[in-house]
Amino acid sequence: MFSTNDFPDQPVSRRGRRLRIAGGAVVAGSLVAGGFVVASTAGAADTVWDRVATCESTNNWSINTGNGYYGGLQFSFQTWKGFGGQKYAYTADRASRAQQIEIAQEVLKVQGPGAWPVCSVRAGLTVANGLAVDPYTGTERPSRDTTRPPVTSTDGKLVVDGVQGPKTNAGIEKWGGRPMNGYLDSADKRALQRRVGASPDGIIGPMTTKALQRKVGADVDGAWGPQTTTRLQTYLNNNVL
Repeated sequence: MFSTNDFPDQPVSRRGRRLRIAGGAVVAGSLVAGGFVVASTAGAADTVWDRVATCESTNNWSINTGNGYYGGLQFSFQTWKGFGGQKYAYTADRASRAQQIEIAQEVLKVQGPGAWPVCSVRAGLTVANGLAVDPYTGTERPSRDTTRPPVTSTDGKLVVDGVQGPKTNAGIEKWGGRPMNGYLDSADKRALQRRVGASPDGIIGPMTTKALQRKVGADVDGAWGPQTTTRLQTYLNNNVL
């Protein structure tokens, strides 16, 4: 994804194409760059996130080719920063596999699998299975608010906690006049874009995020993280629910 600028909206990830270096594909297991070898995460637990990383970067979690995307899941700098990744490392390639998956799960809550438009399909990534992975053990963890089956109604107010789970998504759907199932599909995203005055292309990228941030009174940086979600939840409570 381009960083926050005037380029058209793009999803969080590069477009899921296999990386190419010096005319050849990156080899799973190692990457020769600048005279040294960067080891891959051989032996790591095989989760849906590992399958996404295999598609995005041939499972090299410390890759940085200078193309503006970093790590196994190919975060842009602004997305990594906006979703709190810099508590671990300046760019994603410097963080551990588990830390990258943890931040990817925050992105998944906001943008859905479409943040990795090609590789999510190839890997079979869904909101449910992506959030169910414990990034540090590779096992499925007990369900919580963000991993429960979608809600069908939104009685009462949202908890203002900065977590975009099914209830917050249902509030967004209600705002856009859409059926409420707690999962934002492309039609829901287009309805949201119309509400905030962004181009209704069904992709939540930096331009849409900036428009939303202006609407709800969040910091306008084009990266949808917990601060933006908190302001959105407050706005929905005061104006929609």
